[in-house]
Amino acid sequence: MTEGSLSRLPRENIPLPDGSVLRRRSLVPDDAFIAAVAADVEHLGEWLRWAQHPPTREETAGFRAEQDADWDAGRSFVYVLTPRDRFDQVIGGGAMFPNGADGVLEIGYWVCSPATGRGLATRAAAALTEEGLGLPGVKAMEIHCDRANVRSAEIPPRIGYRLLRVEPDEPQTAAEAGQSMVWRRDGAGPHSVVQAP
Repeated sequence: MTEGSLSRLPRENIPLPDGSVLRRRSLVPDDAFIAAVAADVEHLGEWLRWAQHPPTREETAGFRAEQDADWDAGRSFVYVLTPRDRFDQVIGGGAMFPNGADGVLEIGYWVCSPATGRGLATRAAAALTEEGLGLPGVKAMEIHCDRANVRSAEIPPRIGYRLLRVEPDEPQTAAEAGQSMVWRRDGAGPHSVVQAP
């Protein structure tokens, strides 16, 4: 895997054990994405720079077009989380992207507030990890999260990541402490996906 792209693309739909599905962002209507973020700006905006305000149709269409181009070029892969048979209901999301280190993909994840506390973020992060480690040239996966985001920081050790370091980082939202925890999971050896509660 080169720093900029992958030779094989991940699956566009990744089913989770609870029946929810991580779907390529462009497979889900823009209105569903807009509605989910707009209804939850206070919760999502606490940790996600792109969710500081309700997205407009123009912004959403532009982001989707960029995300599609990046996906097709093997540069980054943005998903939304939906119930199994509901393309019109977004309950969270995630992404995989090269972070500059050779053979390393970074993942991110988020869940709307009505869906928190059910293990969805843990299952989504585990599924993205397994998907990424199955791609050619990927040697390791990383999760970076701000030290102040305690709930997010609980997820990596549950799914086999180890803390590499804590490094200074420019806060992206008012809630962040500016201390990024860098978690890594190597691709060698057997992996078990942890089933969240």
